[in-house]
Amino acid sequence: SRSWPRPRTSGTPSTTSSENGNIKATPEEAKTYSVGDSIQAGDFKWKITKFTTAQSVGSNPYLTTEASGIYLILDVEVENTGNSAEYLMDSYLKLVDDQGREFSPDSSAAIYLDSNQALLFEQVNPGIVKKGKIVFDVPENLNVVNVRISSNLLSSSAYNVKLVI
Repeated sequence: SRSWPRPRTSGTPSTTSSENGNIKATPEEAKTYSVGDSIQAGDFKWKITKFTTAQSVGSNPYLTTEASGIYLILDVEVENTGNSAEYLMDSYLKLVDDQGREFSPDSSAAIYLDSNQALLFEQVNPGIVKKGKIVFDVPENLNVVNVRISSNLLSSSAYNVKLVI
């Protein structure tokens, strides 16, 4: 069995019920990973292999789109480690900046990527690894951001990958 680097932790709030039935926030440990680390989230194992920035996406001059800010493009590898086919969506990832602002993927910009590189929405069979890119349109002055990976759209557990831009 391979020994992975021990992840660093940072507190994020979660909710629990108190004795009188009111809901209160309690800190929950969220693991923080680095680019290149494998992250098991539900039935998918994620790896962000690199990230780049660009003013536009698409190499064909007639099929490009310009960022409102700047595009942050994540190169990812995702493996279905479960026992059945699962739907993979780019919306399992969010960016959270150092001001607590949350950014969703820009799926409409991702379709301009070359050769079907966009990882948007598809069914993935067990044992299959998908490689692709996920595009975010973010402000140009963004410096530090965490990529929050959820195991599914209803999950409250999150895994963070820290990026310094």
